[in-house]
Amino acid sequence: MKNILKPWHTFSSKIVYKNSFITVIEDAVMKPDGTKGIYGYLKIPKTVGIVALDNLNRIYLCRQFRYVFQEYSWEIPRGYVEKGEISKKAAIRELLEETGLSSRNIQSVGIMRPSIGILSELTEIFLARNLIHRGLHNTDKEIDKIKKFELTDILKMIRNNEIKDGVTISALLKVMHLF
Repeated sequence: MKNILKPWHTFSSKIVYKNSFITVIEDAVMKPDGTKGIYGYLKIPKTVGIVALDNLNRIYLCRQFRYVFQEYSWEIPRGYVEKGEISKKAAIRELLEETGLSSRNIQSVGIMRPSIGILSELTEIFLARNLIHRGLHNTDKEIDKIKKFELTDILKMIRNNEIKDGVTISALLKVMHLF
């Protein structure tokens, strides 16, 4: 008979650090093996990611500088869901802010958890089609380039480690069968 691990037990929880985007939590716990310990994680608001397809099934990616890794990153448009906002409205807002595009057909295709062991973040993925160019993206943000790519080129970029962002890679896996 297999040993079945017991669920984790939390004795106490405290906020170690907090700002407007993240909260660092430290819990005193009993682990599934019965030992006591500390479990730390980041609490992050819900986010959305948008795979935006043009009428030729090319995918819009945004390039921005990511401070943590001190490098540029090609990613799908994405961002936080504001307090009281529904995910679809956030996806519409983020698509417009980051690319200058709106969509006549935007639908949720599922959720993902970017780093399930240490982040509480939940990302809802949207597919946007029938795109309309509304103007320039918000230039005071961190995005420096927006470009359309063929899926085959994106897959090569993933294989060559030119795209490393987990949300982008997961989102593309979720929608590849739809086009």
